[in-house]
Amino acid sequence: MKKHVVAILKSDLAKTGSIIFIATLSSNLIVFLANLLIANQLGAVDFGVFKIILYLFSFLPLLIEFGVNASLTKYISEFGSKNKEKIGYLVNWFLKLKVATYLILIIIIFLLREQISIIFLKDPSLSYLISAGILLISLTFFGAFQFIVQGFQKFKLYALSQFLNLSSSAILAILLSPLGIFYIILGWSLGPLIGNLFNIKFFFDKKILKKTKEFDVKKIFLKFSIPIYLTNIVVGLLNAVVPFLSLFFSQEKIGFFSFAFIFYSATLLIPMALSAIVFPKVSELNGLKRHEDAKNILMKAFKLYLIVAIIGIILVFLVSDWLFTTFFSGYMKSLFMFKILTIIGLIFGFNTIYFNYLQGLGKVKRFALFVLTQNILLIIISFILLSS
Repeated sequence: MKKHVVAILKSDLAKTGSIIFIATLSSNLIVFLANLLIANQLGAVDFGVFKIILYLFSFLPLLIEFGVNASLTKYISEFGSKNKEKIGYLVNWFLKLKVATYLILIIIIFLLREQISIIFLKDPSLSYLISAGILLISLTFFGAFQFIVQGFQKFKLYALSQFLNLSSSAILAILLSPLGIFYIILGWSLGPLIGNLFNIKFFFDKKILKKTKEFDVKKIFLKFSIPIYLTNIVVGLLNAVVPFLSLFFSQEKIGFFSFAFIFYSATLLIPMALSAIVFPKVSELNGLKRHEDAKNILMKAFKLYLIVAIIGIILVFLVSDWLFTTFFSGYMKSLFMFKILTIIGLIFGFNTIYFNYLQGLGKVKRFALFVLTQNILLIIISFILLSS
């Protein structure tokens, strides 16, 4: 098994995936620590408000994304250097669509900001926080340039963007946290802009929009963008868990749940590491029609992750009480939820690896169905935990 793992790690695709994963892992660790610091500083009630806003305004852009980002990556890569004029027209078409949909969404949210505050925050006086959420959505727009860079296969630049996006959001939020929730959200909002500054420079240096050749982009939009858009919404339901629960429970309960949910997200980092290798390798083997070898890669990844999952579950039982008593005494009410969600996250790690295996095989429908089932199950479990 060791020889097979080494062979996987040495492949070019695995190296590319590793670069992106390292950038994502390191920045996610910064985000994880930032959440812990902000949680301790705000307390359960205000932390609940903060996470509702953050998750809600991270999910809403998915509703109007229409598969634009994935389409930019896929077709810029496919057109390559032989169809530069088509790339220019494609990018121009999708960016115009993105600008239009974002403007519509922002206007709707601005007009309904008080109602949104009442529904999700249960307090109309907090509608000023919705304005901060609008900035978060607005700057999310710049994420399109990250997918353009990925389409041109500038993976180091893409990885740098990943790191700057997440880490700058977290660091700025911590620096502004003494000023209150509004400024924490403002700081967090700036990440997508900062993370894409180099991508924007690449975009204009490349003069992508200078030469364009008109063709029927609508075919791409209908045949690829819309189906992948529906899949992205299914995946993005993870961001909808906290806003959905906020409809039924108090901000304090949401704060305690959100604290435990931080650790659920953290458990997925290691299976994501394995997935960064599984996905490209399985894609390669699937292209070569070596399906049995692809299945062997999956089983080896499962065996490696099984060790991690067992150790993780043992640690949950051994150190949870000490961890909360020593470091997170203000969130003792989260202890039981922490144990359950962390164990579930460790178990769902197998699903994460399997989902990437399905993606590598190009089985998008089955992938979407499994992800939808997992997210619905997570929402049900979370609802039960908050109700108990």
